[in-house]
Amino acid sequence: MKFTDSQRRLLVMVLSGWLLLIITRQANHLLAPWGISLWLGGLLVAFPSLQLNFRTGLVSGVMLGLFVDVWSPLVFGTHALLFGLAHVIIFRIRGRLAASELAIGITVALITNLALFMVLSFWTLGHAPVSGLRLLSDLILSQIGLGLITPWFFALQTKGLQLIFKLWRPRVRAGI
Repeated sequence: MKFTDSQRRLLVMVLSGWLLLIITRQANHLLAPWGISLWLGGLLVAFPSLQLNFRTGLVSGVMLGLFVDVWSPLVFGTHALLFGLAHVIIFRIRGRLAASELAIGITVALITNLALFMVLSFWTLGHAPVSGLRLLSDLILSQIGLGLITPWFFALQTKGLQLIFKLWRPRVRAGI
């Protein structure tokens, strides 16, 4: 089976995003007795939007949004739509940013996470009673956690892209 370069990039983004989702769910399971949780959705969108082409980043964001939608009590497709929209916005402004700089990546991830958190919070307020203090504590914890984990996650994605292109080089058969 032959994969194109875009498919290889997409594979790395989806697998690393899936790993982040699993780690986040485990962390939320451990934090549940204290009534707080992490939201790292902005991190799933930031790197592909800053580093990949439009189509690969969009498909990555939508696929990861669908993964989040599987566990979400909201209408199926909500996260996929929001992640896709966030990708389009970041992709449109990335020409004005030094997209390869880690500090810019962290800032974009923090702003995207804040925006997605706020949109989803207002969306949820209409469906379930949620305390404002709980939302504020979740937001603060999420932003601190995201700021700490972003360098590791960007490095994981960068090394994953380097590794997959090193392992999946086209091989030329001699004598044929």
